[in-house]
Amino acid sequence: MFESTYNYSDQYGEQQRSAGNLLGGLALLAMLFCVINCVIPELEEFLTGGRVPIPQAFVKMGAFCFLGLLTLIYGRLDLAWFPIKTWTVGMGYLLLIFPFLWFVERKQPEEILLAYNAAYCPIIFAPLATAVRGKLSERWAMRIFMGVFAASAILGWAQFVLQDPIVQLASSDGNFRIFASAWSAGGPRSIRSTSFFGSALDYGGFVVLVAAIGIGMCGKRESWKKGLLLYLVAAATCYTTATRNVFIQFFFATVAGLILTFGRKSSRLRWLPFLALGLALVIAFSGVSKQISNQIGDKKSIGDDSSLDQRLLQWGKNIAILEHSSTAEQLFGLGFSQADKPVIVAANEQWSLGDALVDNEYLALVLHIGLVGAFLIGAVIWQMWRFVRNEAIDRPTPLIIGIASFWSTFLMTAMFNSQAALYGFWFLIAVIIIPRGGDRVEREAAWAEDVEDASEFEPAEAVAP
Repeated sequence: MFESTYNYSDQYGEQQRSAGNLLGGLALLAMLFCVINCVIPELEEFLTGGRVPIPQAFVKMGAFCFLGLLTLIYGRLDLAWFPIKTWTVGMGYLLLIFPFLWFVERKQPEEILLAYNAAYCPIIFAPLATAVRGKLSERWAMRIFMGVFAASAILGWAQFVLQDPIVQLASSDGNFRIFASAWSAGGPRSIRSTSFFGSALDYGGFVVLVAAIGIGMCGKRESWKKGLLLYLVAAATCYTTATRNVFIQFFFATVAGLILTFGRKSSRLRWLPFLALGLALVIAFSGVSKQISNQIGDKKSIGDDSSLDQRLLQWGKNIAILEHSSTAEQLFGLGFSQADKPVIVAANEQWSLGDALVDNEYLALVLHIGLVGAFLIGAVIWQMWRFVRNEAIDRPTPLIIGIASFWSTFLMTAMFNSQAALYGFWFLIAVIIIPRGGDRVEREAAWAEDVEDASEFEPAEAVAP
């Protein structure tokens, strides 16, 4: 007797992997377009002759609508590991504080929603990314990352060498602008590379992350040469941003990457954010930066401390506002919105400190949603950091090492900038590329179930004599 059979397991697995790579890759690109927040606006300017008909806020919402669609396609959220209790309390607070900001602080509903979108959007929609977890292979994720880095570095180096922005800094319809003062560091070569990003700081953070990926690659014998080359290229590219915060971030991310890749006690990483924060406090309040700047003596160089002076004035002004506010406002916020505000700008731009971002995440949260809200949102962000850190310790792949190393600097960067949304997007990207432990078992079980269901409709097996 001869029996003809065909094994559908490999075919089923290949189809599942192909579909997962496609949808997972699109989800990753959607989140990257939110991080690289000038790609779409600059493309719109190129296609429409200078206009940006679709603002970036709508691009972000479209990205999260796509994640929602993927949630419907895959049919479930993987929340077993997600800090759902902390997240629920934090998001519940944002919902409950809405009427306080509306009726007590006299903020318009659209203004409140715009501020939520600018500051908390990736945190609000974080659970949606769990539906895509484990769908994208590491190989394809690495290809996407390296392609994005190559394109960004080419533009960034062109800006640095030619001392020209190359891309348009503002749209003719007012829907998009990269504030010109953010480009100038002073001196004969003053243009800061920002590539496709909204600021040199955001671009530098991405380069720092790529450098840590290079360190992670050095942990494997077959890829250490490529990893070392990637790290050196990223280090040189980091210099083109001419941003001191990025240089400090690069140092601590390098230390984090080395701990995760070569360290015997990766748990030491949990203390690194506090060391970085300590250095930030010293820089801000000890007067050391002022002494260094005075010794350098050149106020048109990277040693210029005028931006720190502006920040200190800004912090003092806003702290005074808090001190003269009511207890309810101190606890629940004044509704100060960070949306559509430039970074600290030069005097010749004719902007005041009140028009600029509060370049301190801790103070910005208190001004917006109060001490209670700052504590709750801070708790959510801390839980996100713990997840990324633990995954990098348990599964030290280059991509996860890169994201965890970048995340390890969040307490330090929060002293001089407001970047909760940026770190939120990198958390979502980490979720998308981190595989689930039971993926293989689930695929085999799903294949077996499909075969069993299909067998009910198949004709009897043909048996040859």
